[in-house]
Amino acid sequence: MSEASLAAQRLAVTKMRARSQLTALCPSANIMDRNARPELFPCVLVGEGQTVDDSATCVVAAEVFLTIHIWTKENTMTACKSISGEVQRALRNAEGVQDGWALDFNFDDAIYLRDPSGEHSHGVLTFSVMAEDTLAGVV
Repeated sequence: MSEASLAAQRLAVTKMRARSQLTALCPSANIMDRNARPELFPCVLVGEGQTVDDSATCVVAAEVFLTIHIWTKENTMTACKSISGEVQRALRNAEGVQDGWALDFNFDDAIYLRDPSGEHSHGVLTFSVMAEDTLAGVV
């Protein structure tokens, strides 16, 4: 079993890589979790995560906030926003069980930033994910 934000991250990558409309814009190999400056363009990187306890007497649960970063090498925002739209379609209302967590994704927001060099565009998407521990109490 993993932590809720890790389960959400793994399911997000699986769902994004499975969406052919997204991989037509950004190769599947460029959709990843990585802690370095982007070197491949375009790319979709799983970013920061936050897990907030949302447990009750009868359930172990959490709300996960997950960021997805999109990087493109272009002097406009066209490709970045096109990829963003497909990431949103891949994850909006996505559901699944991953690593012992039942997950339910919701799209929160997107922000688009221009790199000061004028060479890159950067999109940051935020998703909230309700996570229920399906293995709590299992010995």
